[in-house]
Amino acid sequence: MGHLHRLTLVSALVLGAFGCVGQPDELYDESSQEASSVTITFSRDYTQRASATLRVGQRARIVYDASRLTGCGAGSMGGIPQHAITGFARIGEGPVLNFPVAGLNAPASPPSITLDRAGELQVWFQATNRYGCSAYDSDHGANYRFAVALPANAPGWVGNGAWVISRATCSGGPCDADRRPLTTAYDYETWARQRAAVRSIYFEVYKAGVTDRDNPDLWRQLDVQVLSRPVGSTRPWRAQYVRFDSRAGNNARYGMLLRDLDPLGENTVTSRASCPAFPLTRSADGMYVSAELEYYFRVNGAEYRPSPGAAFRGRFTQYRGLFDVCLAR
Repeated sequence: MGHLHRLTLVSALVLGAFGCVGQPDELYDESSQEASSVTITFSRDYTQRASATLRVGQRARIVYDASRLTGCGAGSMGGIPQHAITGFARIGEGPVLNFPVAGLNAPASPPSITLDRAGELQVWFQATNRYGCSAYDSDHGANYRFAVALPANAPGWVGNGAWVISRATCSGGPCDADRRPLTTAYDYETWARQRAAVRSIYFEVYKAGVTDRDNPDLWRQLDVQVLSRPVGSTRPWRAQYVRFDSRAGNNARYGMLLRDLDPLGENTVTSRASCPAFPLTRSADGMYVSAELEYYFRVNGAEYRPSPGAAFRGRFTQYRGLFDVCLAR
């Protein structure tokens, strides 16, 4: 990985017995026995290649020849390896994944990772041992890089994100005049919860031959999800399906009730064990608490975000009294 990347990336990893040997990331799967969609081979002669085009949604099996990285030895004591080789991977600005490759905790079969987004996949490897040795196979600090393309069934376009919080309706749905871009702030507060007739977020998808007609198989051909998490939460992103709302010209418009994204809920919290695992902000008058939610959309593997690596945000506000047990000292 090299000294430049050591400073910027290793802090994100869980340190193990031999330095940067962390727990496998949730996107790494040692137990899968199914054939991977694609294999990336790191050969003894220091070449590397992918067996096919890498695409979002595939599993990439990592086949690594341990003789590439022998700087920290490969001996054993009492039959237990005294070294470890760990692989690391990152797509774009996503999280750093780590997975065992050889030595201590070596997997029974080559590890694989999920290609969960498009962009540039970086891969590198580190050897460590019980005596403090550390060595990298990282293309002299530049990391090995592979392009991850969108799936073949990706939509042609995703956009027109908007939110509506309003008492007014038009033909039973939101009025176009009330639509506000998702990039602007909203607060799903007590008035919206109790009085608004429309309180939803929307966006549109275009795919030629799929969305530009009345299509009874739309639900089969477009996998539309929203991924969300409260700001400050240590929990993983929550994925939920988004429902088809209506045709909008040649686009399919999708919508979701803000209630279904609400991290605060509507009920009184009765025990500290049920308190939110994210920060609550009190209002100046002490009557309300609020939390920020970040979210983005995924359609057949293509991501819809305000900018690469960023997420949309919204505020959710509720009566403080519902969370008294959480706020008591």
